[in-house]
This record gives sequence, structure tokens and C-alpha cells, in this order.
Amino acid sequence: MNMMLGARSSVEVIRHGTPKAEIEGLFSVEKNAALAHILEENGIEFTDELIIRREILQNGRSVSRINGQMVNLSTLRAVGQYLVDIHGQHDQEELMRPNLHIAMLDEFGQDDFWTSKKRYQEIFDNYRKLRKRVLDKQKNEREHKARIEMLEFQIAEIEAAALKNDEDNQLNKQRDKLLNHKNIADTLTNAYVMLDNEDFSSLSNIRSAMNDLLTLEEFDPDYKEMSTSLSEAYYVLEEVTKHLGDVIEDLDFDAGLLQQIESRLDVINSITRKYGGSVDDVLDYFDNITKEYNLLTGNNESSDDMEKELKRLEKELVDAAAKLSQKRHELANALEAEIKQELAELYMEKADFQVQFTKGKFNRDGNELVEFYISTNPGEGFKPLVKVASGGELSRLMLAIKSAFSRKEDKTSIVF
Repeated sequence: MNMMLGARSSVEVIRHGTPKAEIEGLFSVEKNAALAHILEENGIEFTDELIIRREILQNGRSVSRINGQMVNLSTLRAVGQYLVDIHGQHDQEELMRPNLHIAMLDEFGQDDFWTSKKRYQEIFDNYRKLRKRVLDKQKNEREHKARIEMLEFQIAEIEAAALKNDEDNQLNKQRDKLLNHKNIADTLTNAYVMLDNEDFSSLSNIRSAMNDLLTLEEFDPDYKEMSTSLSEAYYVLEEVTKHLGDVIEDLDFDAGLLQQIESRLDVINSITRKYGGSVDDVLDYFDNITKEYNLLTGNNESSDDMEKELKRLEKELVDAAAKLSQKRHELANALEAEIKQELAELYMEKADFQVQFTKGKFNRDGNELVEFYISTNPGEGFKPLVKVASGGELSRLMLAIKSAFSRKEDKTSIVF
């Protein structure tokens, strides 16, 4: 049966002396939208009967047909899942494991149930992720409290200094200039006097020489070249002299500014001694400890905001779990009725089946536990299936469950 519906084939099934093995099945089917869609995609008309035929060849290959039309194995398997439910030993073992009962019950659900369950699981996943982040943040804050406090102090101290890039170098240059004010003023004044003075003016002498050479330019190109060079030198020196005069006029010693610079450098030197060799080094260190602080405290989101969001998600989770539980109880009632009917047809008309719920911890399936109970004789109370059911009763109960599920899924056959 499995091989006919697309399972892996083997040449061992071919009878000795024959070229191939043929497996054929006739299935009566009712209208099934999913099955009809698969058939339509492969150009096969949906009818009340489907003939599945598979030939296993000596070379290990196989040929599959549905209603005479050749199909590949993936299509054959897709169609087969809507036709036959094959019971294996593993299925019966599931009945003896109560933790799997909730999954078996949920499989009986329709689209509206799965929509509710998917919505619940989305909320649960979001809640679990956020709760982990909140707990990790709280754990980090506890474990790294001393480090966080030290980082807070250092960040505050560096921020209070209000450092600027290369500020120390610029202030030191200003300080040196102010401390050497007299020497600078004397040197600039002496240079100015040497260039332009009433008693002796270098500029006047050069100007006289320039004018003399101008009168000789017509006699020799070499004279003209010297005259041009001297003229250029004169105008450069004249500009320098003018600039010197402006600088000397503006030159003034500001004792108050020097004191401000000294005070600022004291602050900077105090910070650089603790956190780095220069202002730029301190600013690099500041960037690094700020990143570390943000990592340890989760500075992108405040604890209050995260906890508010967690409470909101918790309320959504409780509401979604209640809706899921309501639909699951409705599902249980329907499954109980189906299985009780099936048990009667399997000569267990006195038996009764019940799905019992108990509250549990929140997980991806909800906040309740599900277990199947059975009563095999009138007057006896319901007891856990795993404790009271015999081997024969388990087999018939599994057949009843398979029948109920196959009817829901519009499967035509059960191999038990």
C-alpha cells in the first residue's frame, strides 16, 4: 500500500521471471477541495473514483499513473495523503504518552481552531522573548552593578569637562604665546624698525635702488631682469612691513585670558592623567565606556517601558489562552462524540471516552494539560487511558480515533 502511494520502491517485490511488478488500487472519493486542487494542477479530472497504478521495473525505476495519466512521485504522495491513513505501531504508542494527547486533540481542529492557536503562539513567542530580555537586563544590572556605577561616575566626570577635539594642543599654543608676549613683541618691533624707520629704512634704500635700476633696463636685458627681481622683492617686503605694523598695533597682553587658559588646562590635565594621554585619547575612551554602559544597562529601552510592554503582552496572552481553551473544549466535545460512536461500532458500546483538562504552565500549546480517559463498563468512573486500557482496547480505541480523523480529513481508507 505504501509503495502504491509513493513510498520508496524495491526490485525485490518483482516476481522472479517477470519484467515488472504492478500495484493498483481503486478509491471511492468524495469532494475534497485540497485533493481536487492537486488533481487540477496536474490536468487530472476529479471523479468519484480514482485508480492509482504503479509499475516497478527491473532497473529500479517506476511509472505511476492516476486515472491513466502519468504523474511523478511527489504528486502521487500528495494525492495519497488524502486517500489512505496507514496505522503503525508508533501511532499506538502515542496513546500511551499523555504529553502527546494535546497534539492528537488539536489535529482534530478545523481552520478556525488553528487560527486561534497560531495567534496564541505568536503572542506567546513575543512574550517569552521580551520576558527573557527583561530578565537578562535585570541580571546584568545585578551582576555588573559595581562596574555600572564606576562607568556612570566616569561618564559624568568626562561629560562635565566638556572636552573638544585637540583642545589641549590649541590651549597650550595660546598659553605659550601669552607667556612669551614680551619676547614676541620686542622681536616683531625690532623687525619692523629694521624695515622701516625714520633714521634708517631698509625699504627706502631698496626703493631707491629699484628706481635706479629702472633707468638702466633699456641698455641690457640682464639689467632689466635684475630690476624686475628687485621690484618684486620690494613689494613683498612692503607687504610684510605693513602686516608687521598691523600685528604690533593689535598685540596686547591679556592677563585674564592667560588665567582662564591656565585654569582650563588644569581641568584637562586632571582628566587626561586619569583617562588618557591627550584630549583625543580621553574622548575615544569616553565613546568606549558609553557603549559598554549601554550594553550592560540596555539603555535603548528603559526598564519601565519594557515592563509595561511585558504586562500588556501578559494580558493578551491570558486572553488568547482563554479563547484557545474554549475552542479546544469544543473540539474535545466533538471528538468524544465521534469516538463514542466509533467504539459502539467496534463492539465497545458500553465504553465511554472523555478528554480531561487540567491547568498547567503557559507554553506554546496554551496553559492546560490534556489527557484521554476511558470508562470500559457502566458504573465505573473515568480513569486515565494509559493505566486501565488493555492491548485490545487500545487497538480498538486507536482505530476509533483514526476513523474519526479520517472522516474529518475525507480520507477514503484506513489500513490498520
